[in-house]
Amino acid sequence: MNRRKRSLPRGWYPWDRRDCEREIVSFLEEWSPPDLPVKGLGGIVPHAGWYFSGKLAARVFDLLKRKREVDVVVLYGGHLSSEDLPRVVTEERWETPLGDIEIATDLVEKVMKEIETKKENPSSGDNTIEIQLAMVKHFFPEARLLAVRSPLSPRARALGEAVAEVANKEGISILAIGSTDLTHYGPNYGFLSKGTGPSAVDWVKRENDKGFIDRALRMDAEGLINHTLENDSACSAGAAASAIATCKAMGAEKGILLDYYTSYDIMPDSSFVGYAGIVY
Repeated sequence: MNRRKRSLPRGWYPWDRRDCEREIVSFLEEWSPPDLPVKGLGGIVPHAGWYFSGKLAARVFDLLKRKREVDVVVLYGGHLSSEDLPRVVTEERWETPLGDIEIATDLVEKVMKEIETKKENPSSGDNTIEIQLAMVKHFFPEARLLAVRSPLSPRARALGEAVAEVANKEGISILAIGSTDLTHYGPNYGFLSKGTGPSAVDWVKRENDKGFIDRALRMDAEGLINHTLENDSACSAGAAASAIATCKAMGAEKGILLDYYTSYDIMPDSSFVGYAGIVY
């Protein structure tokens, strides 16, 4: 069987079933999901290692799970440029510590006929999708997977709309998730326009990340892409734009911010990253 193997090392997320389950459960301790006026069509999650962003990702998935069951979870990843084509995972299964996830190969084939794409390299080692897989398997154990990395361009919106159209034609219920972190600030990332220290953290939170989040909540996929290109406010904005386009095509009208924080709040440092959890 054509099977995609785990590529991220142990530090990104736990290695075995027991530790994965235990950590996901710990993320939900003292968590009371709010009763939000959303349809549960999808969301945006961060993709750092679980130590930093796992709690927020788990809570987005948990809330969406409570809204509806789905046939296929669509995971949009990123780390592509404006010039790239979407890259689709075409294997039949993908390994996770909680068991393999079946790829929705029928949906993959139809999407690839609908819009110009490339096959994802089996050895790409990209974290944006893989870091979410154990979460998907835990919260949606019976669901299949459509995994595709989205470019930082209008192609991201076109991809999201094409996925929604194909799923609707085929009568497949889907959940659309965009995997992106927000501003990467500090010397590690070559981004120091506001200096260092608490004032720089405050600027990232109140201005740069807020600009991205506001557009995501308005479901402005094009504006979100442009904001990222102009302000370096996310590393995988194409993923968010695709998820927004899919959710909007399915009837979502707005997003709600579940939570936001930065890696500085967990481990203060001169270099830090923003994380947002949004549901539609």
